[in-house]
Amino acid sequence: MNPKDLQISTPTDTTILFTRTFNAPRRLVWEAMTVPDKMRRWMLLPPGWTMTVCECEARVGGALSLASKNEDADPAMTIQGVFTEVVPHERMVHTETMASGSGQTIGSLLETHEFAEKDGITTMRITQAYDSKDARDGALASGMDQCMEAGYKQLDAMLAQPA
Repeated sequence: MNPKDLQISTPTDTTILFTRTFNAPRRLVWEAMTVPDKMRRWMLLPPGWTMTVCECEARVGGALSLASKNEDADPAMTIQGVFTEVVPHERMVHTETMASGSGQTIGSLLETHEFAEKDGITTMRITQAYDSKDARDGALASGMDQCMEAGYKQLDAMLAQPA
């Protein structure tokens, strides 16, 4: 496994820790995670799906709102959240609730992003805290890590391009 690839651990029965490095300053990684135009460039969706909403206000009380659809539903999935802590380029914490197109809640969590830079390499740590072990295990079993890493490979390519 490439040491840069997404690393996953389960520090507690209700948390998942994702760690990933990027060959870029943390300011650029932060912007890629919080600026909607940049988020749209690297976030991957399954084939046949389209991102219909991408809003991110990385400030305390600001909203996170993502929606995607496929040919069968409008929207097929939404993610809604509120930022509860923001230290620019260092740390952000937000709630996250995923819902199906019918509005049925799929899951909720608290997500913390931490960014550290050394010699132009940024290490990003994402901690997801779930309400229960079953919810955490369901998230682990969903294959989301493969989707996340595919998106992060797109982000690597985006970060490698001149601004």
